[in-house]
Amino acid sequence: MDELKLNIGASQTFLPEFINIDISDRADIPLDLNNQPLPFEDDSVSEVFSYHTLEHVENYLFVLGEIYRVLKHGGIFLVGAPYLTLTKYHLVNPYHYHNFNEYSFDFFDLNKLKGSASEQNPILFHKIFHRFHYIGFFNILPPPFRAWSRYHLLNVVRKIDFGLIAVKNTNLPIEIAPGYRRTLIKKYRGYLADRRNYGSLDLQDDYSTPFDRVKNTRIYNIAKNSWHWWQGHGN
Repeated sequence: MDELKLNIGASQTFLPEFINIDISDRADIPLDLNNQPLPFEDDSVSEVFSYHTLEHVENYLFVLGEIYRVLKHGGIFLVGAPYLTLTKYHLVNPYHYHNFNEYSFDFFDLNKLKGSASEQNPILFHKIFHRFHYIGFFNILPPPFRAWSRYHLLNVVRKIDFGLIAVKNTNLPIEIAPGYRRTLIKKYRGYLADRRNYGSLDLQDDYSTPFDRVKNTRIYNIAKNSWHWWQGHGN
């Protein structure tokens, strides 16, 4: 493995070519993210992917600090989370401890809201992108109407994606090439499509029906994610 890549909060899924970390015994590294440090050296990880996990951890700043610690300067952190104003699956969920919107990581960016709470922590990220997953007809509204709806209505956005880079040394510039935002979004989508259920390992090549084989292909996952995009759903 040329580059060290972590999938944080693997839960029922895993990512090939990643080290999958979760409290579950099925993970490559079973770990309680709330209080156990990541077993990696500082500045040793190139990429971290975390999908619908950070809202579940009680000790959010500890987990975020560990992710930041192990990432290299300029390392990539890709995050998916439910959107703040989603009522049915998020606001009433007793297992969700944290909310996310487009400003969530601005509190860790020196050029934005870092320091506004007089906090004492070293965590520094620079956000490359955030991406909304609108629900239903909000997908086709013009941008000004979608922005107004986000600020004034509930259940407009189901989830939000982030692409961040770790800033480990403020004296070292990070070169962001033209098109890097598009590159990170493509990378995020690819990882989302590449996720596999742990159950597929048990099946190996013994599928009970032809459809079982189809369900484990990348094309099926891309089609499923496209449908979820229109519906504002994702899992």
